[in-house]
Amino acid sequence: MSPISHIILSVVLLYPALFSICADGFGLTKRSESRPMDRLVFGTVNLPNVPGDGPLQLLDDAYERGFCRFDLARTYGGGKSEGIFGKWLKERNIDRSTIQIVTKGGMGKDKYGNPDREMCTYESLSSELNASLEALYTDHADLYMLHRDDLRIPVDNFVNWMDDLKRKGYIQRWGVSNWSLPRIHEAYTYAIENNMEPPTGTSPQLSLAVPLSDVWPSTHSLSCPSKLEEIEWYRQHGIEVMGWEALAKGFMAVPTLWRQHEIHYSTFHGPEGELGSDLWRLQRIQRAYCTPQNYERRKISIQIAKESGLSLAQVALLYSLAKGDHVSVLVGADRTAHLDEMAAIRDWSLDQEALDCLTAASTKPSLVSKVATELKSW
Repeated sequence: MSPISHIILSVVLLYPALFSICADGFGLTKRSESRPMDRLVFGTVNLPNVPGDGPLQLLDDAYERGFCRFDLARTYGGGKSEGIFGKWLKERNIDRSTIQIVTKGGMGKDKYGNPDREMCTYESLSSELNASLEALYTDHADLYMLHRDDLRIPVDNFVNWMDDLKRKGYIQRWGVSNWSLPRIHEAYTYAIENNMEPPTGTSPQLSLAVPLSDVWPSTHSLSCPSKLEEIEWYRQHGIEVMGWEALAKGFMAVPTLWRQHEIHYSTFHGPEGELGSDLWRLQRIQRAYCTPQNYERRKISIQIAKESGLSLAQVALLYSLAKGDHVSVLVGADRTAHLDEMAAIRDWSLDQEALDCLTAASTKPSLVSKVATELKSW
């Protein structure tokens, strides 16, 4: 990226209010073919919080609406999400061939991505995977991901372990979550050079809302426009990008959530709350997402949504999906109406002008044009 492009993008992102004008004349295009449903991955992290028999009914509703990929992890609810999903799979007698299970492991008892957690070993990873498969009432995971990287462990160890699990039939594909490109590149190269299965999936934070800091400890984001080349590298090497927190914990779903004047000073300047507490979570989320440029992106998205008849959440998801046909998004829901809202985006795409305005966090034509031109030249 050239020095002038850095200057243009920095000015636009740091001072979006200077360039904001009313969005007009841009928005959606109707797709000639519906987007495949496997690009909308149903996230299960909140399943344990749905009361009563609600989780099973919600899964019924998702399945009936065509959701066929489900994201899980051994750490979600301390295994509760996998247990609920396994119960649904068994009690509803779901045809296993009609769904794809994505689950993650390798963090042990660590809940928050502590880089000093107990080191993963082949034995501990195998034990976690076996626990997952037992809870899910299945003999394999369609995609198994290492939930966090651990820089203390050589990449070739991870590749050897995952290749062995695949050869034993426990997993169909493997990938990583929250790994950096250099580590993924190293893993891919080592696997190819040694006739092993390379990673075919990566799961970073990917959203219209560009986080100012790591949302959670030891995580990795591809939301910044400067990451477009990295996303393209994954496409060229057959690696799916499965973005999490596409709606930025509700910031890009609820137009009035955390309005700028409502954010408390202590969020950015006070002491950090106790690890894992509600205060700690709120601070991490707001410090990452409640930035001037993200408020500007939300403002533009709300205008696009209003003019097109869609919701803010739908516009935000369409933005992430526009990053490439190899990009999928995790979508969470706690009610059927949310499922309908998510499924409806299959038939729509944002037009180029809308994408450029949202990327630049501005609707001033001259600046958007310059930024768009620079981005396309990368």
